Amino acid sequence: MLRSLDRQPGVLVRLRKNSSGNTLAMAGAALVPIAGIIGSGLDLSRAYMAQAKMQNACDSAALAARRTMAGNNWTSNAEDEGERFFDFNFPSDTMRAQNMVRTVSQNISDPTQVRVSASADIPTTVMSLFGRETIPIAVSCTADEDYGNNDIMVVLDVTGSMNDCPGGGNCNGNSNSKIARLRTGAVGLYRALQGASNTRTRYGFMPYSVTVNVARDLNTGWVRNPASYQQCQSYNNNGSCRTSSLVSVNHSNSWITNTWRGGGSYTSQTGNGCVEERASIGQSGSPVRILTSVSQADVDTVSTSTTAYKWTPYDTSAVTAESGTACPRPARPLAQYSSESSYSSMVNTVTQGVGGNTYHDTGILWATRYLSRTGMFASNNPEEYNGVPVTRHIVFLTDGLMQPSSTVYSAFGVDSFDNRLQGSGSLTNRHIAHFQSACNRAKSMGITIWVIALDVTDTSAIEPCATSSGHFYVSNGSDLEQIFTQIGQGIGRLRLTR
Repeated sequence: MLRSLDRQPGVLVRLRKNSSGNTLAMAGAALVPIAGIIGSGLDLSRAYMAQAKMQNACDSAALAARRTMAGNNWTSNAEDEGERFFDFNFPSDTMRAQNMVRTVSQNISDPTQVRVSASADIPTTVMSLFGRETIPIAVSCTADEDYGNNDIMVVLDVTGSMNDCPGGGNCNGNSNSKIARLRTGAVGLYRALQGASNTRTRYGFMPYSVTVNVARDLNTGWVRNPASYQQCQSYNNNGSCRTSSLVSVNHSNSWITNTWRGGGSYTSQTGNGCVEERASIGQSGSPVRILTSVSQADVDTVSTSTTAYKWTPYDTSAVTAESGTACPRPARPLAQYSSESSYSSMVNTVTQGVGGNTYHDTGILWATRYLSRTGMFASNNPEEYNGVPVTRHIVFLTDGLMQPSSTVYSAFGVDSFDNRLQGSGSLTNRHIAHFQSACNRAKSMGITIWVIALDVTDTSAIEPCATSSGHFYVSNGSDLEQIFTQIGQGIGRLRLTR
């Protein structure tokens, strides 16, 4: 018995050989590194999330700052706007960020770009137990104007009311007048688009009132000669015309070339090159019949054979059955301007000779003709230039409501005798319908229309002309440069470059 007890192992020996419960001990020992791994993953996820938010803030700041710049001119306003957008999208307490630094500046190596950089430290939770208190994050981005190639027709109201002050009152065209403010403010469009490299931006100008002055850009074969004009046969006691008849006038080649077309150059500023609108295509009878709907053919078609489809010289000496005339300065086809001063000089030139009633439709229609890729100026309007697409825009500014007159001599003749614009309703409503149809035709051709209503109380007729609500602006005259700048920035189209 004693011998048998002596053979039993001791307690310590049995404990050493027993492996029961080892897994629990090992699992407990492994919890510490596993917790560290999981915790570091959570901390890293928070850091990645913070960096994504910071990148979005960076992109927003760069775009906002570039949008605020005028051309390549860096200003404190651009810096402030960029910082404001960054702080809105990444507040200083985001993810308990520490030591945050953000910089908004013009790119030194490329002044067309805005560069934004930012960095911060994101505090850790679990990793701090292992000595890692923060995780650093950093982002950077740049923004530029995607200028591309742009063709822009600037359509300017030069009717008599443009000599008035905003809000009313006769300024006699002085520095407070609407026309003076237009001349000063229009430079914003050029400034917003200047400085683009490897691109082309061209500007054309279409001043309008009762008609437009486009003779210098027309082939004489497209001009009606002889042409008929309303001449008064008897007068009322107040001097107005009571009866009138059409009288045929045969203009000499010399008159067409030198008097009406001004020698075919733009040096003459006497305003002789205005036109009467031709018949709508498909309305070839006599007298001239113009529909309120504008077709593609009305924009594009030219004729050297069908008399009704030719334009008539606006001859104030031949028409006597009217109560007023006006012919603005010559329109200018698309061209590049090498400097701000040359652009401003052209704005001043085309806005001289203010006067006459308001016929929006003739201004928009002719601007569309100058931009059409399938019409009389097609060779000057390529879809691409140097392999880059060309976008087309009309910037249309007016200070008033449509104001046709039945007795004024306009591009539509003398309405009380000619009655050329067909359709129902009042003369004003017919012209509004014609104007809005011309706008819709331009938009259907891929032309973007920007509208500025200067000191206009009722915009219901002109606002639909804009491509969208974002392309329509109302101005009191003091903010014209800012509005023209915003339009230029919209044409330029911001983009992130990195």
